[in-house]
Amino acid sequence: MTAKEKSIDERIERLHAHGIVDLHFDMPMDLYEKRDRTNVLATDYLPELEAGGIGILGAAIYIEDRYLPEMALRVALDQIAQAYAGVDRCTRFVTCKSYREIVDARKRGKIALLITMEGVEPLGTDLDLVRVFYELGLRVIGLTHARRNAAGSGGVFAASGSPRDGLTAFGRDVVRECEALGVIVDLAHINPAGFEEIIGMTSKPVIVSHTNARKYYDIERNINDGQIKMIGERRGVIGVNSVLVSPRKEEATLDRYVDHIEHIIGLIGIESVGIGFDFFEFIYGQWSEAAKQELAAKLTKPHFLPDLRNHSHARNLTRKLIARGFSDEQIEKILYGNWMRILKELL
Repeated sequence: MTAKEKSIDERIERLHAHGIVDLHFDMPMDLYEKRDRTNVLATDYLPELEAGGIGILGAAIYIEDRYLPEMALRVALDQIAQAYAGVDRCTRFVTCKSYREIVDARKRGKIALLITMEGVEPLGTDLDLVRVFYELGLRVIGLTHARRNAAGSGGVFAASGSPRDGLTAFGRDVVRECEALGVIVDLAHINPAGFEEIIGMTSKPVIVSHTNARKYYDIERNINDGQIKMIGERRGVIGVNSVLVSPRKEEATLDRYVDHIEHIIGLIGIESVGIGFDFFEFIYGQWSEAAKQELAAKLTKPHFLPDLRNHSHARNLTRKLIARGFSDEQIEKILYGNWMRILKELL
């Protein structure tokens, strides 16, 4: 190793000392599917998280189509139960409900889990369940995934064609209840009309936990320059997704991932961009070929980045940010500081 390489490695270690914040990871769904095993957190997750220097994870409740509608609530509750049970078995993790608890967990060298929800199907049309999930630790809610539910519609994985209506009355009630309780509203996946409606009816900073810029991947599931500016005007944060970096495999690279970061910064500044990796290949790899083809037909074929496939590769991103000329202060904001500002202000 040359002196320059050693210097860069030492710089990366310093930049990861706080622990990266990744605000979207579909871990609870996988824990539920592996509920017949014990200590899955320690065996399947901890090595990669430690290798990448991950400190805080948004652990996203998501309900697959096969459980809808009858089992949505039960599966969501079971996902939370599996998360708590996993934390009990592996003391390297802590489930946190407040900014203070997150800071305390990091001081003790723990990986903080923040429970989030991707799509409100578990609520049915029962607004009281927002309070129930809040008491269980839910702190971030995205109203939809790609499909329509009782709250609204998701953006389609195409340049146009999303439903043109905004939120339903129930969706508006959920947003108001989130603001009242202190649950962060996440605009990931919501269709353009729903996006604008949430912006118009809220007052606190809003976030997009995991998305990409339509400049590089022009689908309504991602966000356009106008939407990016709306988030910036509200002092929110946008987490950049590793799955929808480009519709073309040859352009699905770490450099293009950083292009998304730079594009957002160019529009709204360094204070409003963070990480929402949405690492998905570990789940995708468990699927049958038929299930993969169904995903491609219904949504899109994911292109995983060769050197950013899971959390153990997070240092590759930091190395690339250094190579692209980002300062230490800027990198710390992207990896950690901007999300922590949101969590401090809203939790």
